[in-house]
Amino acid sequence: MKQENVAENLIDTHTLKAMSTALGLAVEGISQLDAQGQYLFVNEAYARMVGSTPAAMVGMHWEKTVALADRERAIAAYKQMLTSGKVELEVKGLRTDGSTFDKALMMVCAYDEQRRFIGHYCFMKDITRRKQRELQLQQQLEQARLITGIADAIRQTLDLDQILSAAVGQVRHFLQTDRVIIFRFQPNWQGIVEAESVAPNLTKTLAMQIEDSCFTKGYADYYRQGRVSAIANIKTADIDPCYVKLLQRFQVKANLVVPILQGEHLWGLLIAHHCTAPRAWIPESTQLLQQVAAQLGLAIQQAELYQKTKEQAALIDIATDAIFVRDLKGRILFWSKGAHRLYGWSAAEAIGQTTANLLKKRSPAALEVAINTTLEQGFWQGELNQSTKSGQKVIVSSRWSLVKDKQGKPQSLLEVNTDITEKKRLATQFYQAQKLESLGQLASGIAHDLGNMLTPILGIAQLLQTTHKDADAITQRQLNLLEKSAKRGVNMVRQILTFAQASAEKETIVDVVSLLQEVIDVVRQGLPNTIEIRQSIPPPENSQPLRREVFANSTHLHQVFMNLCINARDAMPTGGILTLSVADQLIADPTLSPTAVEATAITPQTAGHYVLVTVADTGTGIPSEICDRIFEPFFTTKQPGQGTGLGLPTSLGIIKSAGGFLQIVSEVNQGTQMKVYLPLAHPLTKLPNV
Repeated sequence: MKQENVAENLIDTHTLKAMSTALGLAVEGISQLDAQGQYLFVNEAYARMVGSTPAAMVGMHWEKTVALADRERAIAAYKQMLTSGKVELEVKGLRTDGSTFDKALMMVCAYDEQRRFIGHYCFMKDITRRKQRELQLQQQLEQARLITGIADAIRQTLDLDQILSAAVGQVRHFLQTDRVIIFRFQPNWQGIVEAESVAPNLTKTLAMQIEDSCFTKGYADYYRQGRVSAIANIKTADIDPCYVKLLQRFQVKANLVVPILQGEHLWGLLIAHHCTAPRAWIPESTQLLQQVAAQLGLAIQQAELYQKTKEQAALIDIATDAIFVRDLKGRILFWSKGAHRLYGWSAAEAIGQTTANLLKKRSPAALEVAINTTLEQGFWQGELNQSTKSGQKVIVSSRWSLVKDKQGKPQSLLEVNTDITEKKRLATQFYQAQKLESLGQLASGIAHDLGNMLTPILGIAQLLQTTHKDADAITQRQLNLLEKSAKRGVNMVRQILTFAQASAEKETIVDVVSLLQEVIDVVRQGLPNTIEIRQSIPPPENSQPLRREVFANSTHLHQVFMNLCINARDAMPTGGILTLSVADQLIADPTLSPTAVEATAITPQTAGHYVLVTVADTGTGIPSEICDRIFEPFFTTKQPGQGTGLGLPTSLGIIKSAGGFLQIVSEVNQGTQMKVYLPLAHPLTKLPNV
């Protein structure tokens, strides 16, 4: 041992004896022991803690003051003191009457003047109250964790068997008892054990039907009032002999019973059995069981409601409507097959999720109104915009009903949603068709009148240029401007009449390849040098006639391709590449991409053999937010005076008349492809497998 440690721990024996009177009055236990561990001096406080007197303890070995369970640990600490000079520890002390208490010890070696070990000094403090407070706090924490764990289990699952089984296991572990059961009453006040946690060597009662002839309506009323039964010893307790006999069948020596209530309805009992010996149940144990029983009552109520809803749902799974139940926090409790079909989420994926995360409702204000109205009035109906699993937007007609518990308190919301997306789309198309029909009739009348006005203006302009060939340059420019303006007005009238379908021209066999070549020749003259034309068009002499001829009005088709080329030019103000191509297209499956735009539907009516003409540019592209509007009459993104907004609607009408359809592929800042599908004038008699 180091010299300084020896000096530190050296206590003068004569000084200690001189102070023995003062030490005897100390509150803390103080004692001196010889090298063999026997007491030489013990003050009053030390002896009082042990339940003895100072005189009686002199000569006693210190091991007799330590509980047997802690004796080995105390001996190990004593040996450590011999090495280090001092040691501190907490052990169970043993009183002379055999009872135990908690004590904190500090043992310090004592040496003589030659620094030889002559014994040690022991300072003792009774820490029983502190230990009890610590134990009580620990039990409270464990009890809180237990209740929280059961509450969490209730929130995470509606599987009642799983909840009950977990609860009895946790309660038995906490109480350190032999058996915990949940007993459910039947209408005749007999019942069945629904859940059990039991020690391995005891009789198992799970699923056992138990008939208690002692249990009468009086007992039911007793428990219905929330009262508990705590029996410390069934042999000495004042209970019916038949009840004692029943408990003895299951080796019970003490039991604690609390009711499981649902309002005033007595659902069952939560019971703790102690079988190894009698047991005095402390108030904390009773409080724990009462808290657990309250949580179980809530879990049972929710599970039974869920089971009832599930049974009803089996009848409504054949419905096309989406039907689901959610709690007041938006968490989904039930999800029908109709909901799976509409939204794409399976029941396993949806249950436990919140409707806000799952359906991504896009109208929070309307949603808040729906929730508040349902909670206040019990019902709400209206339309909501939602999203499916694939991200597709849907519109639903929604009906909400408030579900209440037995006490009349709001418990959950039942929501029934009908997909009206297609209905809305058809209604929009119908209204649009009506609007276009009215607009067409108006435009047709105005166009005829304008045509009648423009015809003499154009004729006179041309006549004046013929009769005034010797006019000065300014006059010639003015007459030329007059003629061009009149012609432009006539062309606009023709375009309006075409859009309004007020002019019917003869349809013939049209060679698409030859027609497109003519369009390219015209367009090339009006394109700036910054735009390059590329084409992928088979030469007419190398093409098969059946693969390039369509039945349509050639002038109208010419107008379609001119409109598409002009739009492509305008989409490339700083230059780019304009590509025109012709290809065969066999469509065996009439389902196309949903980006296809048609005159009558999103997909073609029938499969067939088509000529595909593609007009592509590398321009600005079409933003998704206006892609659905570009076919609206008079809608244009061009500057005033640069476009009428009738080019694409007119082109779509012409393509429709020819039995074809139009598909758009566009990406902002990457370019646009306009794909025109025109049915062959002489289709193949049999389509190959594609």
